[in-house]
Amino acid sequence: MSLDQFLTIAEVKALFAEELNAAGGVVADSVEDGSRLFTRSILPAIREVAAGDQVQAGVAVRASELDVWVHPYTFRLVCRNGAIMAHALQARNIAAHDFERREEAAGAVRAAVRACCSVDAFTAAAQAMRSAREMEADLALNLLPLISRLPNGLVTQLIPKILERFFKTGDLSHFGLMNSVTSLARDTRDPDLRWNLEEFGGEIAANPNPTPKPDDAAAEMMMVG
Repeated sequence: MSLDQFLTIAEVKALFAEELNAAGGVVADSVEDGSRLFTRSILPAIREVAAGDQVQAGVAVRASELDVWVHPYTFRLVCRNGAIMAHALQARNIAAHDFERREEAAGAVRAAVRACCSVDAFTAAAQAMRSAREMEADLALNLLPLISRLPNGLVTQLIPKILERFFKTGDLSHFGLMNSVTSLARDTRDPDLRWNLEEFGGEIAANPNPTPKPDDAAAEMMMVG
């Protein structure tokens, strides 16, 4: 499917809103610049991940001119941080080259949003966060994936801020590290960087023991330094 045949940003936004309304949810925020869309929603379901610490279900969508990404999303009520669960079973990438007709792509977006609204998606996300509370974070290991993805200029800006928030809270678990990352995302104006940080926060909870890659060596040296 060519660029002019794929779903427009406005169409993706409308499909998302319709499916969320049908599920009893609401669109919480939305940012678009003509060629990209970043939008998040919240659903009625709420779970406790610890006493007095609740998270709310949601769905996050990012769209460009040729791709739509749909992921489960959780919103921590006590601090208003969001985490994108990009590696969830329900997460989907709807790409233009996979469809011959725009109606098929629209149907795939609707199906992906419904899957991410499911009880199973939220249950898995909440359970990952509960488990993350029980494991002490390994900063060098857990931050390597983020460091290796970012330009050096951003790394030197963001990593000290994450570490400052992490040690200030006194919660040295994976959950504490996740929230240090997502709180920085909450305070970030750039929509693309905010998305990446929220996605990385969700990844910390879902994959607390990432396997270092050979190209992480330079990132590890930076972390040690």
